[in-house]
Parts: sequence; C-alpha cells; structure tokens
Amino acid sequence: MAARMMLWALAALLAPPLAAASLPDPTALPKSLSSVPAGASSEEAGLAWVRVDGPRSIAWYGGTTVKVGDSVVGGRVVAIREDHIVISGKDGRRTVYLLDRSIAPQSRTRLPAR
Repeated sequence: MAARMMLWALAALLAPPLAAASLPDPTALPKSLSSVPAGASSEEAGLAWVRVDGPRSIAWYGGTTVKVGDSVVGGRVVAIREDHIVISGKDGRRTVYLLDRSIAPQSRTRLPAR
C-alpha cells in the first residue's frame, strides 16, 4: 500500500513538467520568420527586433543577438538604430531593416520648455 502511494506521489510530481514540455514557447518567433531555408544567408533570415539603449543596444539578426562590433555574415555590425542595423564589410555598408515594417519607431517628442 505504501509503495503504491509513493508511486502515485511520484507520478503527480512528474506530471506538470512532462505536460509543459509539449507546450509551444510563447517567446519564440513565428516559424515563418525563424526558419531559414537551406543555403540562405543571415541577411535573408532578417532583422527581427532591436533594442536601442545607447552603448548597450542589441538586435536579433540571423538567429542570434548582436551588438555593435559583432561579426556577422558579410561584415561587422557598426550601428543599431530603432528600425534597422548597419553592417560594414568588404563590399561596403548595407542597411538591414526590420522584417515587419509595420513596427514604427517610437517618436520622441520633446516637452515644451517651461
């Protein structure tokens, strides 16, 4: 009887993690944006998001987070802006814009001086 109770207790403890393993990740990009066709470059993977915070700015490009100075396919990230990043390489500079153009940069309106 005690062994059966222990078995039920163990099953009850293991059930929630096993059920959670089958749930989708709510923070993951949609498959249409996150899956990169075979042979595609990171530019084709696109720029999914940016976080502008001065020298700590980061962006999600080519399936990974990047910051200014990081190496990517085709060069180095030289700037991170509100709706794009700039990559400089041997072929010159190129700008990569956000995948979803409907995401408009937040306007920074100045408050009137008193």
